[in-house]
Amino acid sequence: MLRLLSTAALASTALLSVPRSASADSCTPARVMVVLDKSSSMQTGMIAGQTKWSIAVGGLGQLLDTYQAKAEFGLMTYPQPNQCGPGALDVTPALNNKTAIMGELTTPPPTSGNYTPMAQTLDAAADLSALQTAAGPRHLVLITDGWQYCVPYDPNTRYDGTAAVERLKAAGVTTWIVGFGAEVDATALNRMAVAATTTRPNCNPNGTDPAAADNCYFQVDNQQELMAALTQIAGSVSAETCDGLDNDCDGKVDEDLTRACSNACGSGEEKCQAGVWTGCDAPQPQAETCDGDDNDCDGLTDEADNMCGEDEVCSSGECVPSGLTGDKAGCSCDTGATSPSAFAPFALLGLLLLRRRRR
Repeated sequence: MLRLLSTAALASTALLSVPRSASADSCTPARVMVVLDKSSSMQTGMIAGQTKWSIAVGGLGQLLDTYQAKAEFGLMTYPQPNQCGPGALDVTPALNNKTAIMGELTTPPPTSGNYTPMAQTLDAAADLSALQTAAGPRHLVLITDGWQYCVPYDPNTRYDGTAAVERLKAAGVTTWIVGFGAEVDATALNRMAVAATTTRPNCNPNGTDPAAADNCYFQVDNQQELMAALTQIAGSVSAETCDGLDNDCDGKVDEDLTRACSNACGSGEEKCQAGVWTGCDAPQPQAETCDGDDNDCDGLTDEADNMCGEDEVCSSGECVPSGLTGDKAGCSCDTGATSPSAFAPFALLGLLLLRRRRR
């Protein structure tokens, strides 16, 4: 009986000592703060018969339908309470937050009196504990339809948004810039995207035209383009990464993650396993053999010793007798025949004897 109890105790101890592998019992999602422009121009500006505000709200609703279970979304709007007051937190980031966020967006902005304090709002966001304490990656998505603008307008504040983005980056928050409509300040938004290092591929950081195809920020001019931009951003921030965690909260860890790899012999692919990239399937160096190839991938061909048998050498990718190299290696002549050069001394002797007889 004592032996059975001891065995059971050992088994229990062993189970307790087994380390838990990465699991999906809990997830570590990205935290995303949506900072939405609630200036008066969002209500007075129209696109295809709809206000910019209604298009933006509808786009956010569609986005949350897809991604609210994959990332923690929160909401800030600006200005608050009006004119040029810095934006403030409307909804604390959390998973499955669509109802709370959409509830805060039911009231549109006034048709006048609300300006565009972008930089002040980004500075306020950097101070939010909700963006300072997240366990997962932290992101901010700015959606704006205008310039950095307050009344009276101060042109010296035009690029204050760049400094604000840099402060967010220093605090570990990645900022994404979405310009909505043709009245945005493309020059300032391009600079902000560059500072955030969230530029679009092959963009022009010095661009000044909202209509240009190579702006560094996401320029959107209708509902379809807004949805495409938001979907691309949300897909990036909620994507599974190789860290041993369930980043996208789908109940799986590090699933289907691959990346390119290479070595001196060529290119291949490796997979993520338990938070570590491993198993590169690029060709591996092999022992050098006499075949005309660089088997060990050191930049040299057939350079190793002892690749051939005794009294053989490697020549032009083949093992040949040590005295038969170069042009001789390819000779197809009858090696049993006497070489003509072997008769040269006898021919010379015969010629001398013939001359003596004639004398």
